[in-house]
Amino acid sequence: MDLHIPSCFSAFHCLAGNCPHTCCADWEVPIDSDTAAEYATLPGPLGVQLRRALRQDEEGVLCFPLKGRFCPFLDEDGLCRIQKELGESHTGLICRTHPRFFNDYGPLREAGLCASCPEAARLVLAEDLTLLAQSTPEIPAEEAPPLLAPLLAARETALRLLRRRSLPLERRLELLLLFSNELQLLLDNGAPEAVQALCALYEETPPESLPPLRPGCGGADCCLTLLMEQEHLRQDWTDLLSEAAHRLSAGTLPAQGPPERLAERAAVYFLYRHWLRAVWDGDALSWGEFVVFATASVCLLSASQDGGGSFPDLLRRFCLETEHSAGNLDLLQDAFCTRFSIGDFLSVIGAIPPLSGRSGTAD
Repeated sequence: MDLHIPSCFSAFHCLAGNCPHTCCADWEVPIDSDTAAEYATLPGPLGVQLRRALRQDEEGVLCFPLKGRFCPFLDEDGLCRIQKELGESHTGLICRTHPRFFNDYGPLREAGLCASCPEAARLVLAEDLTLLAQSTPEIPAEEAPPLLAPLLAARETALRLLRRRSLPLERRLELLLLFSNELQLLLDNGAPEAVQALCALYEETPPESLPPLRPGCGGADCCLTLLMEQEHLRQDWTDLLSEAAHRLSAGTLPAQGPPERLAERAAVYFLYRHWLRAVWDGDALSWGEFVVFATASVCLLSASQDGGGSFPDLLRRFCLETEHSAGNLDLLQDAFCTRFSIGDFLSVIGAIPPLSGRSGTAD
């Protein structure tokens, strides 16, 4: 099996008790079957407490239900009692791997860091994405899905579009959106062999061929409406969205967005993490639209905060509320397919506040 790893992957180290936003809060902690089997025979008081705490959720998954907002084994010092007494290897699989993610696509596994973690978000935004390719012969390779090769090629083109720094980021997002739309037409017509030609065409697209942007409140309202429709994990996220909607209705749209390079790196993060979902569902357009929607939303919310807000923190909060919820991702994908046109997404791009620190340099 081949493995793709971002260059920042190995740099991650959990901040533990120094983390400003512990991952041991606000969601039940799932416990895998191997760890549950270990806990079933663990001697001593801690073993008794672990067995008492284990419950099945509504879907039959073993977990530790929250005590208040927190995992029942999170101590007052912000450290895990299980890890302190037994070691990290005795915690559940999700606790040992978070915020790392692993996605398998037949013979390819891709790893990364979830930006819902403060330290992971910092690393994601600290440098341009560089993928390191490795071979893992100890993991048996499965047959390649039919769409894997064309979508990998298309993602390389999409990545180069996002990094065409001779253009403002809004124009690059437009190119990504239009490219995703034409790619979807090829997939719908059963012509993945034509993807390479489409990639070559878009990598040569001159800026003057782009239509004018459609600025205004419509795109901002679209972003906030969809975010408000999601299931929210934290009340402060709901409050933030409500405040942004109030400012929008009052006509006090932000005048200055975050640094362009940070917004670009966020877009690249969303592209890397989500684009290849289309290998399984064939919906490249929706995942291209997700990159546009997510980037625009984080830019808008960051800029709408007093003092400009903190872009890394708004990225973290968006990812926490959206990326870890299959229901919220399904809601967005359904809305993209049934309620919004390409023109709507062009309006979403137009709602991005003017970004600071434009490089204006060609690739």
